[in-house]
Amino acid sequence: MMSIGRRVGFADMTAMSEIDEIGINQNLNVRYNSDIIYTYTGSILLAVNPYKTINIFNKQTISEYHMCKLGDLSPHVFAVAEAAYTSIVDDNINQACVISGESGAGKTESTKFILQYLCTITSNVSSWVQQQILEANTILEAFGNAKTTRNDNSSRFGKFMQVCFDDNNCIKGCVILDYLLEQSRITFQSVGERNYHIMYQLVAQGQKNIGIAKSFHLRPPEFYKYLNTSNSEKINMNIESKKFDAVTMAFTVLQIPQFVIDGVFKVLSSILWLGNIEFIDVDGEVTDFSRSDQEAISIISNLLGLSRCDFKKVLLIRQINVRGNITEIPLKIKEALENRHALAKALYSKTFTWLVSKINNCTNPGQDDAKFLGVLDIFGFENFSHNSFEQLCINYTNEKLHKFFNHYVFALEQSIYEHEGIHFNHVEFTDNTPCLELLEKPPRCVFKLLTEQCHMPKGSDSAFLSNMHTEFESHLNYIKGSDRRHWKTEFGIKHYAGLVIYAVGGFVEKNRDVQQDVMFEYMSCSKDVFIKDLSKYQDIQFINSSYPRGSSKSKCTVSDNFRHQLQSLIDVLQNTKPWYVRCIKPNLQKRPNNYNSSLVLDQLKYLGVVDIIRIRREGFPIHFSHEDFEVKYKCLIKNKSFEHPQKYLTNILEKSGMPPTEWQIGKTKIFLRNAAYELLETNRKDKIYKNAVIIQKIWKRYYCQKSFLRNKQAVLRIQHAYRGWRLKIRFMRMRRSAIVIQSRLRGVFAREVAAALKEMKRVDEELKKSDGIYEQLTSINTKTLADCER
Repeated sequence: MMSIGRRVGFADMTAMSEIDEIGINQNLNVRYNSDIIYTYTGSILLAVNPYKTINIFNKQTISEYHMCKLGDLSPHVFAVAEAAYTSIVDDNINQACVISGESGAGKTESTKFILQYLCTITSNVSSWVQQQILEANTILEAFGNAKTTRNDNSSRFGKFMQVCFDDNNCIKGCVILDYLLEQSRITFQSVGERNYHIMYQLVAQGQKNIGIAKSFHLRPPEFYKYLNTSNSEKINMNIESKKFDAVTMAFTVLQIPQFVIDGVFKVLSSILWLGNIEFIDVDGEVTDFSRSDQEAISIISNLLGLSRCDFKKVLLIRQINVRGNITEIPLKIKEALENRHALAKALYSKTFTWLVSKINNCTNPGQDDAKFLGVLDIFGFENFSHNSFEQLCINYTNEKLHKFFNHYVFALEQSIYEHEGIHFNHVEFTDNTPCLELLEKPPRCVFKLLTEQCHMPKGSDSAFLSNMHTEFESHLNYIKGSDRRHWKTEFGIKHYAGLVIYAVGGFVEKNRDVQQDVMFEYMSCSKDVFIKDLSKYQDIQFINSSYPRGSSKSKCTVSDNFRHQLQSLIDVLQNTKPWYVRCIKPNLQKRPNNYNSSLVLDQLKYLGVVDIIRIRREGFPIHFSHEDFEVKYKCLIKNKSFEHPQKYLTNILEKSGMPPTEWQIGKTKIFLRNAAYELLETNRKDKIYKNAVIIQKIWKRYYCQKSFLRNKQAVLRIQHAYRGWRLKIRFMRMRRSAIVIQSRLRGVFAREVAAALKEMKRVDEELKKSDGIYEQLTSINTKTLADCER
């Protein structure tokens, strides 16, 4: 392999020398074309974000990687997608592409490339379903992505897209699972960040289309407070409007009716108007609306098809369940503002849930046992200047995936070596088990303490933080804060990717995720059909709950629900063959052609790439059971003897010309390095090719002989039929000629007889005429004689 330092033109040679020291340059294949870097080892691809628009998705590139084995061409995301698809076809095993990396490393783009590649190579059948899958990603990106300080198109939710295949290995459909939408972004954005893309796209379209602006009561973006919580940059109306057209086209491709599309945009407009409602404090205990709120209330009620009285009641009064009786309590000014935010979050979250459900209804293959290739695009590790509950859940997700990765690549591999009695050099890797135990291991962990505060009537962030300080003070992965001055407002956790300081403010409230029961109850009686349908999409935990409305135990907390979802995802991944795409950020400034060596090296270390290369170089990554190895490679030797299996396996390996350092035989498995495996595969394919040629030759001879005999019989039958037909035609011609001759001769004879008869008749008439004259003369003479005699 060529050194990575020589292939990367703009790389800092200092970092490359550090990478060379740990041996990466000897085990990585690298591709660089001045736009993007791809490199992989085994089934793990490294992709470096170029931070500029490039076009790698074209027919020529796809045709190069289609039907090509992993490693034959330069590293590419298409190569991983092709290898995963080929594994489904050949091994009939479910696959999973796990795309991971920091926020802004390019995970979303890698996901789109994989989906587009799969849809292109199977485009001969069900092209409409494939187009629906791609357009579904367009909708999810508009509703679930936003600009952050580190990424202009950051996924603020996780998704696992199961692309399902039929028996002909063509795309049958797709099932999408979503995880933890960041609801707080609806009501608040940090400096330099924005709300979800669809909000700006809708407002921009309203500025260009007066009809849409009137239908959804849209105003300029500067008017909405939910779009101006931070000093964000100016919106490009033309670009956002074009993206809005793409979203509406995606809705059309998914066959969503126009009245439903309008209903979705009405909800979004209502959310924007909610942010402009301002309350006034009456006497410290009661809240009322200001004069400017009346317009917003009227518009929101009109958009959602609700009565003004019902909507005002939702904003000003909360309901509490006291022993089965519903008690209404007026909201204070602070509570009313929080209730307004909670209502906006609930509406957006409910709309997003409905969208995912609708997309699944359109693209679901309808087969529970269908083969699938899952593409996991989930939040990357985040460490901002202000980290809250969402960042804790996101980083917890990355801890779980990192643990799964460690178990799959390192722990499981080395435990197999020990069980099989294989001699190997033990590889030390970063084990994040203590951090995960701090977060999730019962009975006392961070999430359990947080849930306890949520179930308490007067649970607070300060009590939660105090309990953690007391419980985990001596834990190696827990610190009380950046310094003593902030111990009462923050805590820190040492993740596998580094230390993250979390501001505890809002943790308990965000984890409760209070349901807007009354609002959804009123929405179920809305005049708008879509709004009425939207109210039915409640959380599963809330629907199945047996607790009465208003109870603090009416549902699982957000963290509990998320942990259950995440564990189910890990269970699915454990039953698949995983492929990894590790996305790398070259710099923090999002600039092209700018390579920060220390940043990349840190990512390579905590993503486990360095340890992967060590274990692949020093270990034996290819495993076969004795039976599978015999079945697969017994064709390489002529004398097959199964009396001594160990000796028989050794003969196969030695006859292939491999040095003993490249393989080892365990108790039940054979362990190979890549060089040995590639040599065995090459020899096996050559043998299969030669035997296939012989089989083809014999089969072609047999086929040609059978074809010749079949053709000969057919020719004889044709000749027999033809000769009979020809003789029959000849006979019919001769018969027809004889009949003609006979008819002509008979005509001649008939004419001669007719002439003779005519002549005889003439003669007879002449005779009769002569006899008449004679008789007349005789009678005259007799009369004359009589007269004379008289």
